[in-house]
Amino acid sequence: MWYQSDTAGVKVPELDLELASGTLGGIVTTVEGLIAKISENLERVHGFTFGDSLDEAKRSRWQDFRGKLDKLLSLEEPWTLIIDDSLANSFIAPATDDIKDDNQLKFEEYERSWEQNEELGLNDIDTSSADVVYESTDA
Repeated sequence: MWYQSDTAGVKVPELDLELASGTLGGIVTTVEGLIAKISENLERVHGFTFGDSLDEAKRSRWQDFRGKLDKLLSLEEPWTLIIDDSLANSFIAPATDDIKDDNQLKFEEYERSWEQNEELGLNDIDTSSADVVYESTDA
């Protein structure tokens, strides 16, 4: 099971695929369901541009990309799914009983960038009154 919050971005480096945070909204699905949703959304968003009027080179590129998405689902080759959630609200259930035993999952914590804080509205928060309270309780 996978839960993606609406603040999460998704990357699949092997396909040069990158979806900005909020692109898919918040969803509960499987990793396979995510790939299917990406494919469906691309077709829905671009609609007629993939139709008969599309020149052959562009149609071929889309079909190649769609084929690569399908290959991800068949697990013919290993691939990488990167979920970048600046609020840490996304979750992938481990394939094992203990998350420490699932060597397919890798977690990386990081400090949010100024741009991420700006997008979340955190750069404009005045915490001075809270800082005074926390400083007065330090022993």
